[in-house]
Amino acid sequence: MLAAVTPEGWEVRLVHETVEPIPYGERWDVVGLTGMGSGIVRAWGIADRFRRLGARTVIGGIAATLVGPARSLEHADAVVTGEAEETWPALLRDFAAGRMKATYHAATPPPIESLPVPRYDLLDRRTLGRWRPVQATRGCPHTCDFCSVTAFFGATQRRRPVDQVVRDVRVAKRHGTRYIAFIDDNIGVDWDYCGALWEALIPERILWMSQCSLQVAERPALLALARRSGCRLLSFGVESVSAESLALHRKAWNRPGRYRDAVAAVRGAGIDVSTEMMVGLEGDDAWTFQRTFDFVMDNAVSVPRVFIVTPVPGTPLFERMRREGRLLTEDFSRVNGGEVIFRPKRLTVEQLEAGYWKLYRRLMSLPAILRRVARNRARLGPFLRAFVLGVNLHYRGHIRRGITPGIV
Repeated sequence: MLAAVTPEGWEVRLVHETVEPIPYGERWDVVGLTGMGSGIVRAWGIADRFRRLGARTVIGGIAATLVGPARSLEHADAVVTGEAEETWPALLRDFAAGRMKATYHAATPPPIESLPVPRYDLLDRRTLGRWRPVQATRGCPHTCDFCSVTAFFGATQRRRPVDQVVRDVRVAKRHGTRYIAFIDDNIGVDWDYCGALWEALIPERILWMSQCSLQVAERPALLALARRSGCRLLSFGVESVSAESLALHRKAWNRPGRYRDAVAAVRGAGIDVSTEMMVGLEGDDAWTFQRTFDFVMDNAVSVPRVFIVTPVPGTPLFERMRREGRLLTEDFSRVNGGEVIFRPKRLTVEQLEAGYWKLYRRLMSLPAILRRVARNRARLGPFLRAFVLGVNLHYRGHIRRGITPGIV
């Protein structure tokens, strides 16, 4: 998207470090960097190296925004906080005129009702595979106290016009794929909007996945429509099997007593289920790890992602734990979902960290992977079944190297 709003006259190249080398040996005027979570620390290191090579460096994104511009300015010539569709082209115009400022921040969020088509031509299928990102909405209306999405966007959701979303889907298809990843934080929270969007997607004959609230399971007609529109995999922020923990973190609307029926309803519509869960929440105790394992295995969750609850700067959880003196560090390199950076209430630091890694090793053992995937009753084709298995094996490799899956 930022490439799409770049002023004319600029040569733009996108580099994804996980699949291609960084072109340190080439000359660049401006290098822009972003990273999720502790990935911003890696961005700082890359920025340092490019600065030594004579390039001007710019850092932006959610992590850079939440940690504050001062830290990134130790490594970059400029920092862009907030959404960047309007500030990025302004920065480049200032650079060309020799007056680039140190910080850029839009006074109001940019309008997303008239965004240009993303530069899908810059995404290399040989390195990035089949999936292409499309965005329909930004933000989430819920107020979970641990959530960096709410901290960044506020407790709001903005929705793009359906015809523009369909336009982007069509362009992505022209660049060689019908596999679409809607990178929304909660695509199914507005029933009227997602109903209209999914109806419009039916003629496009795509296959898509996204993130969604579990309440969509209570709408069988909407699930059927999602399936008809090409939906094959939804990831749900289940977070915890403890109602007490959910209530203590402003997510009491998730009801563990209904999880089994909800998962069955989604699968019954032919859509596979992925979950996001956390351990170490305020109501969690030593039994949390076994209960989490049992939930994932009993429901044959195809792609489970689990994190240690992490007080991210800018979130209400971070501010509360700071007031209570429970933060063990504010080192952003440890905001990675796999380290304990606070004092838990009902577990020791050592219990929480050891229990987390033991839980993940159990979930990603070969017998557990095969058991979950074999019991998957979602109606998936050969490619998507292979994709689900491949993600599990990829995560298994991360776990064996001590890397939290889904972050890197």
